[in-house]
Amino acid sequence: MRITPSEIRQKTFEKNFRGYDKDEVTAFLEALSKDWEKMEEEKKELQRRLEISETEGSNLKQVEASLFRTLKTAEDTGASIIEEANHAADLILQEANQNADAMLNEAQSQSHNLIEAAEAKGREIMGNLKADVTAMVNGYESLINQRELTIKNLKKIAEDLSYSISQSQESIKKIKIQDHARLVHELSKTNAFSMAKTNEIKEEEMTRHILYPPIVETNETVLIAQVEEEESISVSEDFEEISEQIEAKSTLEPEKFKVKVEEEIMEEQEKPSAKPVDEENIKNQKGGSFFDQFD
Repeated sequence: MRITPSEIRQKTFEKNFRGYDKDEVTAFLEALSKDWEKMEEEKKELQRRLEISETEGSNLKQVEASLFRTLKTAEDTGASIIEEANHAADLILQEANQNADAMLNEAQSQSHNLIEAAEAKGREIMGNLKADVTAMVNGYESLINQRELTIKNLKKIAEDLSYSISQSQESIKKIKIQDHARLVHELSKTNAFSMAKTNEIKEEEMTRHILYPPIVETNETVLIAQVEEEESISVSEDFEEISEQIEAKSTLEPEKFKVKVEEEIMEEQEKPSAKPVDEENIKNQKGGSFFDQFD
C-alpha cells in the first residue's frame, strides 16, 4: 500500500478517553507528510537521474561497443596490414636476394670474361713482342753477316783494283810514244783518213787506250759483279769517247792533226811516271788500305 503525503495529512483517528494529544499528533503528521513529500521529490529526482544515467550508460555502452568494434577492426586491419607488410617484405627480400645473386653472377661472368680477354691480349702482345724481338735479332745478325761479307768483298775489290792499277801502270810504261808519233806522221802524209782507215784506227786506238786489264770474274758476292759492271760501262764510255775524238781529229787537216797529236804526246811524256807497284806488296799491305780499318 502506497501512502502519499496528502493521506498522511488527512488521516483521522477515533477519539477516546485519555487518548493522545490532538495537537501533538497533528503536528507530527504534518511534519511526517512534509518529510514524506520531500522524500517523494528526492525519489523522483533520483529516478530522473537514474533514467539519465541509464540513458547515458546505454549510450556509453553503444560507444563502448562501437569502440570495441573499431578496436577489433583496427586490430584485424593492423594484423592484416602487418601480415601483408611481412609478406611484401618477404617478397621484396626474396626478389632482392634473387637480383643480388643474378647481379653477382653477372659481375663474376663479366670479370671472368675481362680476365680472359686481358690474358688473351697479354699473350698476343707477348707473342708479337717475341716475334718482333726475334725478327730484330735475326735482322741484326743478318746485318752483321752482310757487314762482314761487304767488308771482305770491299777488301777483295781494293786488292783487285790495286792489282789492276799496278798492271795498268806497267802497261803504260810498255807503250811506245815514239811509235804513236811516227804512225800519226805517216798518216798525215798520206790520205789515210778514209772510212776504212778510220775504223782500223778506232780498233787500234781502242786496243792501245784500254789501260785496265779486265778483272777476273768471281762469283763471291753480288757487290763484285756490280763493281765489274760499272767498270765495264766506264771502259765502254772511254772507248766511245776515244772513238769520237779520233773521228774529230780525222776531220782536221793533216798538218793540224799532226801538230795536235804531237802536243798530246809531249804532254804524256812530261807527266811523271808512277812507280811500279809490286803485286805481292799490295796484297800484303793490309794496314795501308782504307778498308783495313774495319778489322
